[in-house]
Amino acid sequence: MHDELPSGGDALDTDTRLRVVARTRVGGDMAEGPVRRTVSSYADPVALLVSDTVAEVLALLPETDTEPGTGTGTSTGVLTVSETGTLHTMRTLAAGLGRGRISPLRFAGAGPGSLAGLACIVHGLRGPSLVLTMPPTAAEPLLVPLVHGWLTTGGCRQVVVNEHLTDAAGTHFVRSRVVRHTAN
Repeated sequence: MHDELPSGGDALDTDTRLRVVARTRVGGDMAEGPVRRTVSSYADPVALLVSDTVAEVLALLPETDTEPGTGTGTSTGVLTVSETGTLHTMRTLAAGLGRGRISPLRFAGAGPGSLAGLACIVHGLRGPSLVLTMPPTAAEPLLVPLVHGWLTTGGCRQVVVNEHLTDAAGTHFVRSRVVRHTAN
């Protein structure tokens, strides 16, 4: 998957019902893994990169924007888009099948939902979560209706939208944005 990470001006940035209140972009060589590896040796490297990026974007929010003791708790949804998802961990599982028993923890790390779920667990986020396994450019028409729906139906007060891509050199990137309804 080779794609460009748009620098802004896409539907989330231009829809007048929504506003982006924080944004960041984190990249890393998956052979080396993300900087922070304190969660689990069974977690997928892309899920770890998404979690690291979520930590960075949430840290950009003013202290008054978080619920004490719970990160942003039930007020924050997580929406992650990735074409490759947890393919690295799935391949690791497949390679280990010939050696006999595989730890059940590896299966949890290989689930595509871990790209959003790990960030929710690590950061105490209890709003709605969803992973779209498609290229971020193809998912763009879906992002505004999904985010707007979560925000207007009371599912959450803000949504962290993560887009995972690789560049031509194979470096993985995650762009994260915290999006709110313009009324908030």
